[in-house]
Amino acid sequence: MEEWLTAYKGDMQVVFNEAEDIVSRFPVPFRSAGLDFLDKFHVLKEGRSKNYISYLLPLWLRECSKLSIIDSRRFALANIFGLLYYQLIDDVMDNPKSSPAESLPLASLFQLEFTSIYYSYFPEASPFWDYYRSYLQQWAAAVSREQEENYLQDNPLGMAHKAAPVKLSVASAMLLSNQPGLIAALDKAVDYTLITLQMLDDIKDWKQDLENNNYNSLIAFVRAELGVPNSQSLSEEEMDQTIFLGDCLLRYGEFANLNHIHVQSISEHSPHLRDFSIHMVNELQSIAMEIKNNRNLLIKGGLNYWLTKNV
Repeated sequence: MEEWLTAYKGDMQVVFNEAEDIVSRFPVPFRSAGLDFLDKFHVLKEGRSKNYISYLLPLWLRECSKLSIIDSRRFALANIFGLLYYQLIDDVMDNPKSSPAESLPLASLFQLEFTSIYYSYFPEASPFWDYYRSYLQQWAAAVSREQEENYLQDNPLGMAHKAAPVKLSVASAMLLSNQPGLIAALDKAVDYTLITLQMLDDIKDWKQDLENNNYNSLIAFVRAELGVPNSQSLSEEEMDQTIFLGDCLLRYGEFANLNHIHVQSISEHSPHLRDFSIHMVNELQSIAMEIKNNRNLLIKGGLNYWLTKNV
């Protein structure tokens, strides 16, 4: 496994243990649901959603910020609660079957823990809260406009800004270490990493997003390839044919290569952020090549395909 993850497993265990302890002290009506929701995102458990950058970015920045282990873990803990909060809000907005009456009170408890950690470091007059306001505005604009724009091709930063609060890790670490001059460059690198991360998620989620009529960058990319306007429905069969019978994902993946160019510029400040970006680019390319190779095997003949897969 990659060093960008393995080097921080001990930190992650400590941070998730603390998160579990905090949630276990929630009011009784929300305690069980809160622990169950937290468990869905436990980075060290099998079969869980792995939103690595949310947990690990504060730890990746430890080297350039020179923050203590305690401080970097505290910011990682804040990001866990931030992730839980925004996941619940996103679910309410995107999933017509969600239950706002159950989700929103729990989300508020997660948000309280998220902001409380930052308030313990930064007084009201700190410039940190200007960054907080800016990132929250980016998030709000991104999630409210995603049905109106083809983010991938027209406004790719809009995809990144759906996770803009993650960048509070950058603002907190750089302000606390008296390096505000690095914030802009690191912000940009995180944005382009988040675009690639969203692209990977969209490959996995496109069928659900098509069914729920949610924005998905892969669906938008296929629409553009086929010349299908937003006003016209796109079928699952059309998606399958474009993905599996053509080289759609190879062309889609070219955006990830361009994203990584922006991330490389901050390698000296956060090599593990760079390595995570490379990991995702390679994963996206691997998915595209596997589909292409499987298609070629099928073209050569069913027996040859069966032998390759089973012998």
